[in-house]
Amino acid sequence: MKPIVTWVVLANARSARVYAHPGPGNGLTAVSDQNWQAPEVRMPRDKASVGHSIGGPGVSAVAQTQPKELADSHFAKEIVEGLSEARLRKRFDRLILIAGPHMMGLLRANLDAPLSAALIGDIAKDLSAQPLGDIETHLGELIAV
Repeated sequence: MKPIVTWVVLANARSARVYAHPGPGNGLTAVSDQNWQAPEVRMPRDKASVGHSIGGPGVSAVAQTQPKELADSHFAKEIVEGLSEARLRKRFDRLILIAGPHMMGLLRANLDAPLSAALIGDIAKDLSAQPLGDIETHLGELIAV
């Protein structure tokens, strides 16, 4: 009988990595080809400046953008696309997401129906800097590690 493989995605706004859990008592092992790094966010350097016009001196405005928000959204979409591809290749059966609240919202917003069906739980905490043993402790609420 084939074991049920659960993938645990540990993400923040700058990186994401995946651990596989092949069943109770087997712990977590890193999935080496499922790591993502977000590209560096380029912040705009344009500032409002004083210009001269027929109506007198004035301040011109630059369109406001949210480069960090856009970069985070694109990064979440990239992660979800990689997970969708892995699900199609039947590399995992179930999915658990661990990310801070902001990144969790972006990941959930990009999940397609098959990935949502595979999702058995999530933890809305940024545990990316925690040792693997602490992550396994948090997972105890969702699965038997």
